[in-house]
Amino acid sequence: MLVILGLVSSRALISISTGLLAVNLLLSYKEHEWHFFSSKKIAALVPALIFTGTILFLFLSPDFATGLNQLYYRLPWLVIPMSIAAIRNLDTRLIQIVLAYFVLILSVSGIIVLGNYLLHYEFYNEQLRLAKNIPTPLNHIRYSLMLAFGGASSMYFAIRNNTHLSPWDRTFFSITGLFLIILLHILSVRSGILCLYLSIGVMVVYLTFIYGKWWIIPIGTILLFFILAIAYFSLPSLQNKISYMRYDLQQIQTGDIGHNSDGRRWRSLLVAKDLIKEKALSGYGIGQVEAVSKTFYQVHYPQVEEHNQKVPHNQFLYSGVEMGVMGILFILSLFIVPVLLVSLKEYPIFIFLNVIVMASCLVENTMESQIGMSFYLIFSSLLLNESKDE
Repeated sequence: MLVILGLVSSRALISISTGLLAVNLLLSYKEHEWHFFSSKKIAALVPALIFTGTILFLFLSPDFATGLNQLYYRLPWLVIPMSIAAIRNLDTRLIQIVLAYFVLILSVSGIIVLGNYLLHYEFYNEQLRLAKNIPTPLNHIRYSLMLAFGGASSMYFAIRNNTHLSPWDRTFFSITGLFLIILLHILSVRSGILCLYLSIGVMVVYLTFIYGKWWIIPIGTILLFFILAIAYFSLPSLQNKISYMRYDLQQIQTGDIGHNSDGRRWRSLLVAKDLIKEKALSGYGIGQVEAVSKTFYQVHYPQVEEHNQKVPHNQFLYSGVEMGVMGILFILSLFIVPVLLVSLKEYPIFIFLNVIVMASCLVENTMESQIGMSFYLIFSSLLLNESKDE
């Protein structure tokens, strides 16, 4: 519970909670489940296996100390899946309690965020026109991913009505789900909104198969476009964000990348593409992305100021620069292998999470941030280790 609270309040709390998970794993090893050979356990431990595989690339790094420090930063990839996989009896009700707690924490923080926005309504709407963001806990992009996951999960529970926590479950999840979705549109974080609609699209397909009613897909699709249209025409914050995005895209199309938000992202992808071409097999080594990117900017984009020299805004390309083709395969396997090992019908919430974070990785180096990696590792580990009646 502490680490979930930390996701919206304190990076230090995330670190402390992760450390406590490791300590508990070591000190209470006799009480844990150490049989990791079922398909579910292997699926949950994919991040730990990937972490082990990346150690090889530490020795290819020209700066061993920096590489070792980066590997230490990624220890949650090993610690969180191992610690949760070893816990006995993570039953469905317990998982639902954790998700309800997460949604409640998000909603409380969201009320504070929304209150601050309404108190400075004109100011923040104008800031969005200038590519600024409405203040959120810790990081607005990671926060938007959590809103997308919380909103999609809440709506799923409200529709299916398959939780048994209290007599008011459906009411709770309906209200919180609607609130989180509205808040996400107000914040106008594009990656979060994209992830939300992708996850809801997956939910529509899932519910179609569950209920066997094919009319759900066209009706659901129309409803999604209707919701998006209402959000656009009723929220000045979203209108201003889209207006700036259009301007930025026009600049990119004319070749004037400049220092605008999307322009810098696009340029970072071009830099990553050229770097991967040079060392496609071995990569540049763990912890070297920032250094080699900076050198590339200085040689090929000397006019770009240092604060605009961004590392790749794409997790697949980021890992490709570090570890070549193998790095890209590592990230692909992070999302694809668990899906191949478990029943999609039994783990819909995990599928929503997977879609959200994988989509985010296409436009952000999500798994390189403490909040991003902790968010995915905690919930994927919990959901994949859920004890179901066989």
